[in-house]
Amino acid sequence: MYHKLESNIKAIIIIVLILSISCKSTPVDSEPLLRKHPSSSNIKLSHNKFFQDILPTLSKRKVILVTNPSGIGNNPEKIITKFKENNIELVSLIGLEHGFFGLEEDFSNSPVTHDNTFSLPIYHIYKLKDDEIEKVINEGDTIIIDVQDMGMRCYTYLTVLKKLMDSSKGKQIELIVLDHINPGMELGPRGDVLKKGYENLAGEFPLLLFTGLTLGESANYYNSEFLNNKVNLKVIPVENYNRKMKFERTGIPWNTPSPNLPTLETARNYFSLVLLEGINVSVGRGTQAPFIYFGSPYMTDPELISNSMDKIANGDYYFQTVYFKPSFSKYKDKICRGLRLTLVNIDYDPIKLSYNLIKSIKDNYRSNFSWVGGPNRFMVDLLWGNDSFRKAIDNGLSYEEFYSTFSGREKEFKDKIEKYYLYK
Repeated sequence: MYHKLESNIKAIIIIVLILSISCKSTPVDSEPLLRKHPSSSNIKLSHNKFFQDILPTLSKRKVILVTNPSGIGNNPEKIITKFKENNIELVSLIGLEHGFFGLEEDFSNSPVTHDNTFSLPIYHIYKLKDDEIEKVINEGDTIIIDVQDMGMRCYTYLTVLKKLMDSSKGKQIELIVLDHINPGMELGPRGDVLKKGYENLAGEFPLLLFTGLTLGESANYYNSEFLNNKVNLKVIPVENYNRKMKFERTGIPWNTPSPNLPTLETARNYFSLVLLEGINVSVGRGTQAPFIYFGSPYMTDPELISNSMDKIANGDYYFQTVYFKPSFSKYKDKICRGLRLTLVNIDYDPIKLSYNLIKSIKDNYRSNFSWVGGPNRFMVDLLWGNDSFRKAIDNGLSYEEFYSTFSGREKEFKDKIEKYYLYK
């Protein structure tokens, strides 16, 4: 009996050892963290170098500041204190689309307002003509721009950069760009070119819809490729970043650049849902889930859309049916039925998703569907950069057929812009 007990004990020990080894060799989740914590990242953001190394060199300068809470504008008191310590005069602010504090949903009705925090004028650049912008920047000798962009031509901060560069070219005014990494970097350059006649605030920069560049890289590109009289440009780069990094793994905190992109999830969804601004559906503005929810009162059976999209999603994303009621923007105070978009693979093709989604909405709700704008200025054309996106859907082209019409230009741009990469 003793030998039998001893044998059983040995068997139990062997089983325990096998289970222990098995658990160690096959972890439940090899990547348990959603994102890297900033404290464990070695990436150095541009604003740190700016305050430590650049600001002291600007003594006695007259500075025009372009920022919001996604940049150094998140701490106005620090700006006031540090500028005073370094004997720097802040002469005015340039207002981006959503205001200095990034809280405004609509454009300002006035070209200039007064900011009580700084006791300075804010010039709303989208309300100013080119000669008026030039007069504003002539009041200073240095322009500092620090704002999180999205890496998309239709995100208006890129247009603001172009307008400032056009007004600064050939002058002694120094334009300092504090660079940011945007969540579209890993997607690379995608989409079509901006054609003459389609320029607007949501699309004026001569790059593809997805630029594949940071704001600083875009500035270097525009300065070299389009300006005979160069801008006195200085870009403060992010340190220790490379293009192979996913934004979630950089340890860079997400700082809300505009009211409807409060989280990184909304920012990633924006890449595909922004083109839905060009049709008669809500993209969730005025709800708790902008660019996550989309729908309209006429989408009485949203599962028709989700079922058609699931067939081509390849596991990259999925949809859930939702109800929502916007408090402003499209369908204000009306109950909408629609879908919630959840991304699974952040390397998805946002243009393909957007094209097929709009096509599916049109196919399933032909009597209700419409393009916003027209007859000669459709919003989707202004977002895309020309009328090919809209016409391809109207003509019933598959996405593959549509993609073949601009894939050559996409590759051409990719080859062209690589020399302007600050990050390899």
